[in-house]
Amino acid sequence: MHAVRDFFAFIGRLGIGIILIAHGWQKVFDYGLDAVGRSFAEMHVPLPQVSAWFAGLVELVGGIFLVIGLLLPLVGILVAIEMAGAIVLVHLPHGLFSPEGFELPLAIGVAALALGFNGGGWSIDHGLFRRRGSAPPEPEPSGT
Repeated sequence: MHAVRDFFAFIGRLGIGIILIAHGWQKVFDYGLDAVGRSFAEMHVPLPQVSAWFAGLVELVGGIFLVIGLLLPLVGILVAIEMAGAIVLVHLPHGLFSPEGFELPLAIGVAALALGFNGGGWSIDHGLFRRRGSAPPEPEPSGT
């Protein structure tokens, strides 16, 4: 059962990570962080240049870390904070479903947070930080 749970946690991390990497790549390399900062200023995002750097790096590096399973709780919290900011500062007035609505940042934020704390065993974190020998392994459920 652990293998199935770990597999699907990895699939979730892969999906959300790819979305984050793509959006971060756009901000950092396609548009450029200066242009993103100017766009954030037009949307009245506080500290637009700092916010652009934060968003670009959290999405790009956080997405990579989510895929490989490194520092998952920190990544989950940072992505959730970024997405909460995007919802409150930009998307909320547009409602849930419109093209500029908060549906996507809400889904990404809560998924990253959940995966940050339940990322499964197929992760670098699991190999680095699990407690070896301190507790017996969790028993597999019996078929009875």
